[in-house]
Amino acid sequence: MEKEHLFNKIKGTFIVAGMGDALGAPSEAWSRDEIIKQFGGLITDFVDPSPNIYVQDNLIGEVTDDTSQMYEMALAIIKSNGNFTVNDAAKALVDWSEKYPKYYPRNAGPTTRYVIEELKSGKDPVELGKMGGTYDRGTSNGAAMRIAPAGFLYPGDLEKTIEVAITMTKPSHGTQHAYSGACAIACGISNALMEDSDLFSIIKACLYGAKRGEEIGKQEARIASGFATYEKIIKSIEIALTSDNMNEAMDKLERYVGNDGSIQSTVGCAIGLFLAGSGDSMKTIIGGANIGGDTDTIACIAGMLAGAYNGLEGIDMDKYEVFINANPSLDFDKVSEELTNIAYNNYLTR
Repeated sequence: MEKEHLFNKIKGTFIVAGMGDALGAPSEAWSRDEIIKQFGGLITDFVDPSPNIYVQDNLIGEVTDDTSQMYEMALAIIKSNGNFTVNDAAKALVDWSEKYPKYYPRNAGPTTRYVIEELKSGKDPVELGKMGGTYDRGTSNGAAMRIAPAGFLYPGDLEKTIEVAITMTKPSHGTQHAYSGACAIACGISNALMEDSDLFSIIKACLYGAKRGEEIGKQEARIASGFATYEKIIKSIEIALTSDNMNEAMDKLERYVGNDGSIQSTVGCAIGLFLAGSGDSMKTIIGGANIGGDTDTIACIAGMLAGAYNGLEGIDMDKYEVFINANPSLDFDKVSEELTNIAYNNYLTR
């Protein structure tokens, strides 16, 4: 595998995921019917986010907590030179809260908003991540929305990818559902980086990550209530393969998998959209932006898979320019280059 190939895939993951986040931000928490009424049809380009309470002061094309947390996790991995620990992951969350006052606490999810303040008080991150006691704690989708850098470190090595994904997940989402969802997406990305990857191999890697993540979570994490992530992914794959078009897939995914903020539904929905769009980057994230519910996160996670699969190919360059100009603090070139160096060395020495 050429180093340039790996860089293209890693940067593509950041860009497509970030564009999905920004594309879906103006429609977050709205139904599909409300999205169509507000914007006169499906969202196919970056639009004014001001009508949406969650992002009303964002620029057109600006990201939210999803991409900014993913970016901070990437910086933490780089700083550790790939020797990433639970404490590194915990510090990345705290750093995010301090560096992005526009997004924190405004956009912090139902798990992360609790965890950050408790991490600042010096609590043990592993034990903290396993705390329950409130609805959605440890089973919301934050663990998956920032997981992409965990999928970069060991291209094609799913076992090591799972180790990194769980390390990144432990400080906040220490449940079997979160382990499963985070590992599913990280493994899909890890496989997609390879030169011989295809839709089948990526989906198969997602399923393997979901199954192993749940198994490990049942051994060492808090056992939370709710549907299994793996089963949600299976249903999403069925829907994607049996739908005639993206609109039909979106309708069925909302109805049978869900588009709320749970990690089970979000990850399942994201994988379903990626497959329904045949891996096409723009089709995938546009589907996520219009499915309703937690649109920015669903589009971001689906975009991770599509970006890792396609790299920078297939990106709408007009949208890309708007996106880059709206997010000047996120240096995707530098971060992608440094992560590529670590990942490439790991690939050569595996």
